[in-house]
Amino acid sequence: MNKVKSDASQGSITIFSAVVLSGLLLFSAVLIDYARIAVLHKLTEDAARSGVRSVLSAYDERLYERYGLFGRGGTNGDEIFEQTVQANFGRDADAGSIQGEDSFKLVQAELQSAHTDPAEVLGKHDVFVHQVLEETKYKAPIDFTLELAAKFAPLSGTMKEATVTIDMLEELRKLYDKREEKLSTVLQLQRDAAETVTNVAGLIPTKALALATGTQHAARLAGDYAQYASWVLTDRQLAEQGKKVRYSEQITDYEQKARAWMDEMARELALAKKQHDKLQGEAVQALQSAKQFNEEMQRIKQEAANAPSNNGYDRVTGKKLAGEDVEVIGADPANEIKEIQNTADELVLSDSWFTEYNQEISDQASVFASLQMEAGGFISNLAAGIATPSLNNEQIKEGEVNLRIAYEQYEGAYLRKGSRIDEREQKLTDKEVKKERQAQEAKAGQLWSKARNLLHGMTSVPQTEEHLKVIQEIEKRYKDNLLFNQKADDAVAAGLEVAGDAHEEAENASSLIGGLFGGIADMLEQTRDSVYMSEYVLQHYASFAPQNLRALLMNGDQAELAHAVAFNNQEAEYVIYGFHSTTANLAAAYGELIGVRIAIRTMEGLSACKASAHPLLILSCSIVYGLEKTMEDMVAFTERGAAPLSKYINVDVAYTDYLRLFMLIHGGSDRPSSLARMIAVIEHNDGVTLSQVPTAITGEVQASAKLWFLPGVMDMIQYFGSLQGKVVDGKYETTQTIGWSY
Repeated sequence: MNKVKSDASQGSITIFSAVVLSGLLLFSAVLIDYARIAVLHKLTEDAARSGVRSVLSAYDERLYERYGLFGRGGTNGDEIFEQTVQANFGRDADAGSIQGEDSFKLVQAELQSAHTDPAEVLGKHDVFVHQVLEETKYKAPIDFTLELAAKFAPLSGTMKEATVTIDMLEELRKLYDKREEKLSTVLQLQRDAAETVTNVAGLIPTKALALATGTQHAARLAGDYAQYASWVLTDRQLAEQGKKVRYSEQITDYEQKARAWMDEMARELALAKKQHDKLQGEAVQALQSAKQFNEEMQRIKQEAANAPSNNGYDRVTGKKLAGEDVEVIGADPANEIKEIQNTADELVLSDSWFTEYNQEISDQASVFASLQMEAGGFISNLAAGIATPSLNNEQIKEGEVNLRIAYEQYEGAYLRKGSRIDEREQKLTDKEVKKERQAQEAKAGQLWSKARNLLHGMTSVPQTEEHLKVIQEIEKRYKDNLLFNQKADDAVAAGLEVAGDAHEEAENASSLIGGLFGGIADMLEQTRDSVYMSEYVLQHYASFAPQNLRALLMNGDQAELAHAVAFNNQEAEYVIYGFHSTTANLAAAYGELIGVRIAIRTMEGLSACKASAHPLLILSCSIVYGLEKTMEDMVAFTERGAAPLSKYINVDVAYTDYLRLFMLIHGGSDRPSSLARMIAVIEHNDGVTLSQVPTAITGEVQASAKLWFLPGVMDMIQYFGSLQGKVVDGKYETTQTIGWSY
């Protein structure tokens, strides 16, 4: 009985132990497979990461060496990726064998699939800009651009005063010429009005020669009236006595002449009054227009005196820059130039001047009215004398004398040499100044014609079929990139139009130099990305050598230039201006170069021409000086690629340095059109399409490993969401995705 109980107890313990041990074994098996799954995850992730990095290590060497940009190239990426993943799994990708088969491995990973997908491409503008900035942050000589700014900085104050002065004088010149034209119109209208009165001169008359002629006139009628009255009275007495009259023919002849004269005089006076009043009214209106121009001149002068301070010039002035040890020659002419602004007072007329002149016009009307009144009085007296003849003819004689005096007063005041109109003309016109201005304008026109010929010579160079094909390809790549980035074409054609005359170019140059200093100020105060971008362009893109223009500049020969206008010689200019033409970008760049040189040299001219005294002579003299020195600068550029910055700054500035500044003006760092042009040039030169060149990829690896214990249990764990992969046919499968970029 006891023995049976003992065996039963032992059996219970055995069953209990088996249950406990089986649970422990199950738990251990699950833990082992779970650990193997974790190892598989890590192994797959590491393999994917290594694969992605290996794929990116195969970059386009030519693209990097020429442009400093990283982009996938060379061997197929999926091939590299799969090989790297297989190697990380311990397999020979070519033989398919397991490396080190005799060794024990906790996890024998099997590659199910491996592939890569591009995540970013170099043709996207934000990716392209990022790479360019990364490249230039370490390689661009940023100090070089800062030193360039330092060369211009000492000129900022002087150029500000010069720009204000030139702009003011140019605006005043235009208004001055318009005002003087109106005042000349007033004078001419006064003269025309005076000429209307000359038609009655022969009917009075005032000259001895006219008195001696047979023409009927007031003086003769007045002189013959006494004889006429005597004839009438004699014939009346004879008629009363019943005798035959003697003087009927003479009486009739006198009366016919008198009435004909009165009719003609009345008609001429009426016509003269109508024309005189009309011309006088037009003269008053023209004088009012002249006054309005004068008021506009006064406003411009006041605005120049109160020029705003928050501009590029003031923001550059006083900046502490590297390289400020440039040699400044002579005293700063800024104060001299500012004094020239005060001479503008000579051009502006006072309100009292116009009041006085308006009174002169009114006086002319009054003198004419007096002549008209005396003529009317004489006609009335003569008509009354004919109606009632009388030997007492003092009123007729007095009327004729008053009429002649009235005409002589008008004639002396407005028709003879030295008249009031002549005196006014002398006040309006300084003939010596006008003559000197005309000479200066002619000289400026000749000099500007030379500059225009240079620019026109550039644009008229024959375009070869080969050059046109390159431009057409560049344009297509440019538009394709904009379309890829879903950007509109925001290109603004600038700098191609050539000024019509020297004065217009001087104004354009002032505006251009103001934009240049504004660009320098923005670069110094704000982000330097624009500097990095301009440096990148100047380092990696070809620019046009000024030496290629020498033959054209010296003798108009286009042969050398025709070969040099190939696109690969003007890539930087294309990026800045964006014309799809073989010559337009060059003309734009050199047009702006000429503009900057004219602005700086004209500033020097203001100081050099100050002795001319008259503000408009100072202006024209300065423009001539600026054009002369600019053409000398252009010769220097064609000889050695650089020219002196100014006679006040002892430093040379190269053509490529000006391109750096022009990029600041036109903002090449953030405009889609500029970026598309940069990309188009790279694609043309490298034979690639950057929108298809990956700069970042994602690699996906799907791997599996056999489960050692109880696949069904792992399947149940998967059901509860405790696994990242899945169990299929006794194998655990996982997928890992890794992204990486340059």
